Amino acid sequence: MQLYAVLGLLFALLVAMFAVQNSTAVDIRILTWKFSNISLVLVILGSVVGGALIAFLLGLPKQLRNMIKIKELSAQNQRLVTEVDRLTQELGQEKEMEEPKEEKPVVNE
Repeated sequence: MQLYAVLGLLFALLVAMFAVQNSTAVDIRILTWKFSNISLVLVILGSVVGGALIAFLLGLPKQLRNMIKIKELSAQNQRLVTEVDRLTQELGQEKEMEEPKEEKPVVNE
């Protein structure tokens, strides 16, 4: 996870450097809309944020499925641990019953 954080910060730094170096005003046309004299910095940063948001939203269903699966497996693990403890305790009680008690030898005088 730390590697992802470092890579993310490095990417953000590179984008910021690129945006500052390209701060001229541009015209943007999207379908029927036209935006005049918008700073290229805003266009670049908006594109990066939009791309990150889309990537997050596309990855969200998988994250939710994984969280649900982890919760189910944790509950199953807890049930199995409880069952193992119970069976170990039962086995220990059975062994105590099976072990012959040592009788003290009777000394005849």
